[in-house]
Amino acid sequence: MEAYKNVDVTVATSTDVVNSSAARTTSFPTNSSLPSTAESIYTYPELVFCAVGFFILVAGTLIGNSLVLVAVARTKKLQNVTNVFVVNLSVSDCLSGFAFLWSVPGMVSTTPGYPLHTDVPCIISAVFVLMAVSCSLNTLANIALNRCILITRSVETYQWLYTPKKIALMVLGSWLVPLCAAIIPPLSGIGDLGFDPESRTCSDIDTHPKGATYDKIQFAFFYPLPFAVIFVSYVLIWRYVKKHFRKRRQQMSERLQSSTVVQTAPSSISMLEIDDSTSRRTRNQQASLRRTGSSRQLTSSKHDQLAITKNLFVVVLAFVVCFTPLAIMVVTKSQRYQLYSALILFLSGCINPLIYAAKHPHFSPVLRAMVRCRSSPE
Repeated sequence: MEAYKNVDVTVATSTDVVNSSAARTTSFPTNSSLPSTAESIYTYPELVFCAVGFFILVAGTLIGNSLVLVAVARTKKLQNVTNVFVVNLSVSDCLSGFAFLWSVPGMVSTTPGYPLHTDVPCIISAVFVLMAVSCSLNTLANIALNRCILITRSVETYQWLYTPKKIALMVLGSWLVPLCAAIIPPLSGIGDLGFDPESRTCSDIDTHPKGATYDKIQFAFFYPLPFAVIFVSYVLIWRYVKKHFRKRRQQMSERLQSSTVVQTAPSSISMLEIDDSTSRRTRNQQASLRRTGSSRQLTSSKHDQLAITKNLFVVVLAFVVCFTPLAIMVVTKSQRYQLYSALILFLSGCINPLIYAAKHPHFSPVLRAMVRCRSSPE
């Protein structure tokens, strides 16, 4: 009898093990034959697809923005006030891309938690990603404000506002504000940072009881104020440029009318008056020749500044377009597609150097020369 009891206990124990294993197996999504991840709202193929996409975009971001940084360091013509913010934008894009690489192991891993031995790199990565993304938007607002003041205000106002100390404070503020917004709420018990089991990334943890409140805080600091500065600045630029060209067309029309009146006037002038007129015309021509060089330089400078403003507006527009889907997901609390929205967001950092190389009057020749391994023009 004791032998039969031992056999029954052994069989029962084996059966429990099989049943418990089956229960653990059925906890994964059943729509994929590949290994999946518990608690994730994405299937394993989706996570692998996003991980590959992030890796490609981050590689492009690091390479492209590194070229921008080297171009500014090597070329004196690019070392100006506006490009301080362009450099800051490239640094923030590189930092966000490098920091997000720590999320790739979590997306491709099948372990329940973060695959590394400690979550500290994941927590630091989450802070850097949130801080760098917000810094990028703040920097774009600084760029828009810089172009607005340069075009619509006097030179004295521009030089008073953009001194080295004030520029340093603007750059420092673009980093400190998002840093405080990222770390102070978790330290106060609102939200948390680290490995998010739903998205399998290093970010804010959506499963935290106050995770939704933390998302709203991030959105409030990230989006409304910089977007308002960008929108108002470029509207003012558009109005000023439109008014300027309208005034210029009116002046050209008045000059054409006055020249027509002079040509059709009756000729009743003595030879002495003609000689006096000829001598005055000669002196005026000599004076105008002396002013021609500076006038052409001024016209070329204005044309370059307008082209730079258009190019940087495309950069701003690209970021806003890429950032808006993620902002909509946060506001609507739609977490199912946030990973794809983040993929679109990282696209902006990858295409910024391409925008500079395509149309920027100063960056374009330098970047193209660097890609072709030729000496860049000063």
